[in-house]
Amino acid sequence: MVEGVNYRKQRVPPFLRQSLAVSGVVLYMIGTGANIAFPGVLLQQLREPDSALQLTLEHESWIASILGLSLILGIATAPFSLQRLGRRLTNQLSTLPSMGGWALMVAAATPETLLISRTMQGFGMGLQAASAPVSIAEYSSPKLRGAFLATIAFSFATGMLIAHVFGTLLYWRSAGIACGSVYLLSFILVSLSPETPPYLASRGKFNQCRKSFRWLRGYYHDSEKELEVLLNSQKMEVTEVITGKSRLQNWVETAKKPEFYKPTLIMVFMFVMFQISGMTVVPSYTIPMMDEVTGRAIESNTSMLMVDVVRFVTSIMACVVVNKLNRRTVLFLGVIISVTSLFLAAVLLYLRDLGFITEEYRWIPVIPTLTYIFGKTLGILAIPWAIAGEVFPLAYRSLGSGISGMILSIMFFVVVKTAPTSFKEIGVNGTFLVYGICIAICGAFLYFLLPETKGKTLYEIECHFKGIKSDRADSGEKDKMLELETMEGG
Repeated sequence: MVEGVNYRKQRVPPFLRQSLAVSGVVLYMIGTGANIAFPGVLLQQLREPDSALQLTLEHESWIASILGLSLILGIATAPFSLQRLGRRLTNQLSTLPSMGGWALMVAAATPETLLISRTMQGFGMGLQAASAPVSIAEYSSPKLRGAFLATIAFSFATGMLIAHVFGTLLYWRSAGIACGSVYLLSFILVSLSPETPPYLASRGKFNQCRKSFRWLRGYYHDSEKELEVLLNSQKMEVTEVITGKSRLQNWVETAKKPEFYKPTLIMVFMFVMFQISGMTVVPSYTIPMMDEVTGRAIESNTSMLMVDVVRFVTSIMACVVVNKLNRRTVLFLGVIISVTSLFLAAVLLYLRDLGFITEEYRWIPVIPTLTYIFGKTLGILAIPWAIAGEVFPLAYRSLGSGISGMILSIMFFVVVKTAPTSFKEIGVNGTFLVYGICIAICGAFLYFLLPETKGKTLYEIECHFKGIKSDRADSGEKDKMLELETMEGG
């Protein structure tokens, strides 16, 4: 027993408290999914002859891709914000430019105004892209962390589905109001949650850390042991930081540490694979892509909603699968399904173009295409966000999340901006082949780089990258870590 602690049960169980803390971030990520997918319906409506705004093809590609550029600004700001202002305030601030962007879009009268509104949305998304996995991981207990982190994939899929449904049923301005309202709910829920315990401990606010930790995890014997491990490890970090070295020297030393560069390299490959798999291209250009895949045998909006439903149902499945199976198993299962399906869809499209598939069966490529959506949603969408919240040590979590997020945003812009040209020059079949090859290459590197993180505490993962065995950590920590798996509800 840890002395001085009253081991009492709370009226609200830890699971519900952690769910409340995570829900504000989850709602924001629903808004992110809507941001990414909204051009799929917005551009379709603006192509109508009587549209209030007339766009060129160049306008269209910039409206879909400019999120990637503005993401860079948000992500560049994120490490400072996460480290200086904290996770909670960063989450709150990230909702403001996003709400402003949707409001400006609803009132837009020119293409330039649309571009400005998308830029504001992207800046908020950049802050949140770095903050979301960190916040969810730090709010969650080890046994719930996988499921909570998998809700990021669910949130993306839900937001994309909402944007496409609203955009199909409503005029785009009305649909924008509905999508933008998600951020107001996010702001309210984030404001009801405390700051994360690891951040408070990293800033030397140990009493506030205890209060926040116990609010989230309850007063249980095993959770108190984890709390003491957290506090003791951060007390040592605070002591080590006071060295009198310059900031440049600290950065150089940080870059040489395996617990920093190994997770960073892993996340670079993760997020390159995430984007090159078509994760943001498909929702942005669903209708033209599916028109090509189905040979226009299926009505455009129907094929778009088919993709959204498969993605949505799979993301629900991923929340369960990620918490039950090893992270590596889920990731590489998704990689294998995605690569196989992309290659098969490309071959079928080539055969159809050559006349080997009759007009009656021209829709056949839709089967491997939907299988590809299933595979990438299950593994390539869900696992990178789960891993992003786990692999970085607390001392470098803000910086590492910022660097990997920067790669994510650059790839977002490059892949989405070049997609229309790629579809035009090499066709959807050629684009599928390129995506499949790139996924296979990234997956091969990750097979050798990525450790298993399921069921481990954040401190145990940090020890792995440092090359420290649990029995070489501070005296008694091994027994404490082993007992964390039996935590009650927390």
